[in-house]
Parts: sequence; structure tokens; C-alpha cells
Amino acid sequence: TTEEQLMRLYADAIVTNQFNQALFVRRNDSRTWAPPGGAVEAGELATDAIKREVEEETGLKVMPVRLVGLYFRPEKPDGLLVFVFRCIQRGGRLQPSRESPQLGFMDVTPLPQPMLGIHREMFTRALAHSGGAPYWGYQPMPFGVRLLRDVLYKTYDLWRAVRRRPSFSPPPQWDTGAFTVLRDEADRVLWVRRRDYDIWNLPGGGRQGMEAPWETALRETREETGLNISLQDLSGVYAKPAANEILFTFQATTAGGSLQVNDEATEFAYFAPGDEPHNALPKHVQRVADALGPQQTTLFRLQPGPSGLQQPQNDTHQREE
Repeated sequence: TTEEQLMRLYADAIVTNQFNQALFVRRNDSRTWAPPGGAVEAGELATDAIKREVEEETGLKVMPVRLVGLYFRPEKPDGLLVFVFRCIQRGGRLQPSRESPQLGFMDVTPLPQPMLGIHREMFTRALAHSGGAPYWGYQPMPFGVRLLRDVLYKTYDLWRAVRRRPSFSPPPQWDTGAFTVLRDEADRVLWVRRRDYDIWNLPGGGRQGMEAPWETALRETREETGLNISLQDLSGVYAKPAANEILFTFQATTAGGSLQVNDEATEFAYFAPGDEPHNALPKHVQRVADALGPQQTTLFRLQPGPSGLQQPQNDTHQREE
């Protein structure tokens, strides 16, 4: 894994109540109103991170209902990805914190000011989301905001050093990849037989450079199969805690091209869900079942265990990735 493949992950919560109000916190760094949230810790699911972060910042216990947004910020050196969840309150009581000295449920029309444009976009899209696939897209951080943030964090570090407190620990970095579930007219799923190992897996692979997850899915599928595809939904997000790895599974349709064997793939085949060959990667079989199951929202799941490429070549049945 190269440094460019690593990514920082954050999760933000859009928490609403029965009065159609949303929970806002006034950040102690920018002094602007924003959704509660923070970094996803090593080996943690984003759905668990958002529950932890909201409780730490506001005192409320919440349940994420669905993923409504996925925002990629191409910040050097590794990029930053923000999960945005619609959430409902499940307990607790409002309690200010060092990170959120002011907070409360407020009307959303108009949104409270001052508020950064990136957070205004999150709230607007999230409150308008009524179901179906989450939004995904780029969200560059304005230069002035980046500069102010860097100055503030350096000031905080100096303040900590003077008071002999621990310095700020940056968020963990995650190795990332993306795969696609591509179906034919009979609802069979496309699988790729690898050239380096005698196994079948879904089209996809690891991130390169400053790619967003959806870009990885498009590029890897095209390189492995020769097909151009259109992404329709984000069916699953899978965390491998031991490797601090996160993998995205998109549902897709064919938009052009033709299947072509290459340096990575020696064969292609469509298999009905549940009828995959014995040497299909079990974790990928699970991702297909999740993608084609009854759930209507993006599923977040831990998939512990070693990578398929770490297993002995003669242990094909147990190989996973």
C-alpha cells in the first residue's frame, strides 16, 4: 500500500426531531454552526463512529437511519471522505462539550448562520433525501477555510505544549478499495477469474492516487473487464479491522465496452446469487447477497479475517479478501 492510497474518514450526523428541527453544534474552532460528527477511529464502522461522536459532542444517543451523502475532499496528502447520516434520537440529553460549547435543535428554514458552505450543502442535500441511493461527489474545502483550520490547529498544539498536555493526534488513515456488482438481464452477477490465483472475485480493487471510491470502482472495473459502467447505488461498506481497510461495493449497469481477458483476468462468468463456484471469495459472496437483499439502505458490515492473498495457494476454499 502506498501513502497515496490511504484516506482519512469522517462521519457527520443530521439529527432531526418531531418538530422538523435539526441538531446543530457551534464548533469551537471555526465558531460556525455545523452537524455533530468527527473522525472514524481505526477498525470502526462509520455507523458506530457517528453514534460515539454525537454522544461525545452533544450528550445524545442517536441511531443512524440511512447514509444520505458521501463527500470526498481531495486534501493532501491522502484525501478525506465524509459519511453523512440521517439519524434519530434514542436517548440522552443535550450537554455542551469542549468541541461544541453551543448546541441545540433549531429550525432549518433558514439554516442558522454563520455556517460554512460545505456544511450548508450537507444539510440541504440530507434534508431533501427521501430514500434511495445516497449522494456522492466532490466537496473541495475552500482555501481560506483550510488556512484558518491549519492556523487554529497549530495554535491549539502550541497551547497544549505550553500546558504540557498531549499533542493533537491526527485521525487514522484507512486503506481503501472499491468493487462492483454488475448484473445481466437474468440478474446473474459478473465475476472475474484472476490470473494470479485460481479464485473468482467481483470486479474491483485498490485505490490509486487521489481517487474517490466511486472513481476507483469505475477505473478498476474498466481495467479488469474492458467494460464501461454506470454506478447506480452504494449497496455496502465493509471494514476489515485488522488491516484498517475499508471497501465499497457499488451496484452498476453496463454503459459500453466488451469483456476482454487481460493481465489481471483470465475468464469472466455470470453466476446467479447463491450459485457461485467453490473458489469464489466468501467475502465477495456476502457482498453480493447484501447488494441483492431486501435492505433499501447502504449496509455497513465488519468483515474480519485475513486477505485472500494472504492464504496459502492450496487453501482456496478458505481464501478471502
